[in-house]
Amino acid sequence: MKPILLATDGSPTAEEATKKAIELAKLFDTELLVVTAWDIPYSTLGYAAVPLSGDLMDAAKKQAKQVAGEAAATARAEGVSAQTVLLRGFPVEEISAAAEKFDPQLIVLGSHGWSAMKRMLFGSVSTGVLHHTSVPVLVVPAPAEDRPKKSEEALEEVTA
Repeated sequence: MKPILLATDGSPTAEEATKKAIELAKLFDTELLVVTAWDIPYSTLGYAAVPLSGDLMDAAKKQAKQVAGEAAATARAEGVSAQTVLLRGFPVEEISAAAEKFDPQLIVLGSHGWSAMKRMLFGSVSTGVLHHTSVPVLVVPAPAEDRPKKSEEALEEVTA
């Protein structure tokens, strides 16, 4: 049976997605493939991108390894076989490439539940993955207490 691919960054919404992915892996009696994509940190000097120090890149990779390892350990504690894959690059591109390479039956990832304004400014990995893969995608929302209230979201869009 094809694995379920969990894309995680260790955020609270990713933790919710991890729970759902483990639940589905149990239900389908399949393996969980935990994917974490770490960004390539950079800065700018004038108009040209300048790579940041090796220490920052090492820290980003170490953080990604820890996030993937914790999600896999949680799955294993629940009796689900889990493998981890660390990817270096932009999350939407790397998650989509992993889906193409590993051919999972489903991709599970979290959504921050941001307003349209925040998505425009910061981007949305879940929306990007939805539009860049042919694999079915389950987007797990943030817990209700972490989502912005409708009145706050409307006010944010009006004042931004």
